[in-house]
Amino acid sequence: MKSFTLIKTNYNNHVSMDLYHEFEANIINKTALWEVCNGVNIWQAFIIRQILKFLKPFTIPIYKNKNYVILGHQKEKFFPYFHYKAKSKTLWMYDAWQPLYTEIEQTIQTYHINLLLTASKQSADYFEALGIKNFKAQWVPEAVDVSKYHFVDYQQRTIDVLQLGRKWNLYHNKIKPIEKTLTYKYEKQAGTIIFKTREDFLKGLANAKISICVPSSITHPEITGSVSTITNRFFQSMASKCLILGKLPDDMLHLFDYNPIIEIDDNNAENQIYDLLKNYDNYIPLIEKNYEIVKKYHNWNERIKTIENAVNSITN
Repeated sequence: MKSFTLIKTNYNNHVSMDLYHEFEANIINKTALWEVCNGVNIWQAFIIRQILKFLKPFTIPIYKNKNYVILGHQKEKFFPYFHYKAKSKTLWMYDAWQPLYTEIEQTIQTYHINLLLTASKQSADYFEALGIKNFKAQWVPEAVDVSKYHFVDYQQRTIDVLQLGRKWNLYHNKIKPIEKTLTYKYEKQAGTIIFKTREDFLKGLANAKISICVPSSITHPEITGSVSTITNRFFQSMASKCLILGKLPDDMLHLFDYNPIIEIDDNNAENQIYDLLKNYDNYIPLIEKNYEIVKKYHNWNERIKTIENAVNSITN
C-alpha cells in the first residue's frame, strides 16, 4: 500500500490554480510512495457547494489506514475523502490569511484534520499554538519548478517593468509616469488578467527585466491581515531570471541568508526604476544567484519531502 494519497485538483483552470497544478504534478511523479485519486470535477464541485450549505459534514468509518493529502481550502475538494475516518488528513494552504483564522479553525475541528501545512510561517505558528487535540501545524512555503519556466536573454527583453496580479496602487501611482518612456505591464482594471493563458504568462515573465513583488499584507491588508509571506510570484520571478523590485516579506528572512530583492525606495520610486535599468548589468549576479538558490532549495521536491516527513511524524 502507498504511504500517501493525494486528492488531485480536477477542476478550475483559472491561472490562480496553476500553483496547485504545478505542486500536484511533482507529487504525481512520486509513484513509489504516493497514490493519486481524482477529486471532484467542476460540476460535482458546484453541486457539493450547494449541498454543504445545508448538510453538516459527517464521518464514514472506512479507509482507516489512508493518509489523505489535499492542496487547497475549498471544502468541495474534501468530498468524500475528508469524510472518511482515515489514518491522517493533511491540508496544505497558501492562503491561510489572518481574517480567515476563525473559519480555518472551524474547518480543522469539523473535518478532524490532523495536519495543517501553511505557506505562511506566521499562520502555522498561530494554529500550532492553539493546542488542538490530535493536530499539528507546520510551515511549508510555496516553491517553484524552474524547469517549467524560461527566460529571454537579458539584453533582448522588451518588458521593462512587470507588476503581476493585484497591484499596489499607492506605489503604482508613483511610477505610472514611466509609461511615457518604458514598457510597463500591469493590471489595467481590478480583476483583469494581464496574460490570458499560461503560455502567455510564461512568455511575459521571461521577457520582463524588472518584476515588482510586494506582499499582500502591504498591498491588500483587508484580505491577508498582517500575514507577510513570500508568494509564488517571488519564486516565479526568480525562475524567470527577473530582477525583483519590492518589499521583503517576513518569511523571506527565514528562507534566504541574504536579501534577494531590491527594496523599493518610496521617496524616489520613479527615478529608482530608471537607475535600475541603466545599471541593470550590475544586478545580473544577484539574479543568477537567486535562480540557483531557488532551483536547489525552493523547489517542489524539497517541499514534498517536508510533507512526507510531517505526515510520518504524526502517524508513526
